[in-house]
Amino acid sequence: MQQTWRVSLVGRVFGILVLVLASIVASAIVVSGLDLASKVVSVVLLGGLAAFVYVNALRPSITLTNSELVIRNKFRTYRIDLNTIVRVDAGYHGIGVQTRHGQVVHGWAVQKSNLARWLGRHTRADLVVEAIEKEAQAGAECGDAREAAAPFAGTVSPELKTLPPASEG
Repeated sequence: MQQTWRVSLVGRVFGILVLVLASIVASAIVVSGLDLASKVVSVVLLGGLAAFVYVNALRPSITLTNSELVIRNKFRTYRIDLNTIVRVDAGYHGIGVQTRHGQVVHGWAVQKSNLARWLGRHTRADLVVEAIEKEAQAGAECGDAREAAAPFAGTVSPELKTLPPASEG
């Protein structure tokens, strides 16, 4: 089973709309009668806007598989073995995942507003937390079988960055 959660549909549609509008404006600037320096500055600024929209609205995701949780944030991707997860919670910061090593990673793709938390509302973020906890629990129940089948479980692919070491002190 693999399940992926992304930024809400409204957030993604808004991001795509901004990208389309930015490309239209950039095209209009390029064919306009402005001097070269103004064109370059304008297109660079619009390119920066496009990059900002991409990393905030289109890139973030949380993917749950049978053996790991993959969290893609703005600039980093984390792979967390389900057997190492000890706590998962939803908040305004995103889905917080704590490992048994004390490391905490926040998945920004799905968030729970403070208002929803204060009112005790069950949101999409809570559904994500429940799915992760359920899969982590299933992994804990058959953890011995998984470790025997995959002795190097929990290692990180070389192309992805590892979690930073937990601070001591």
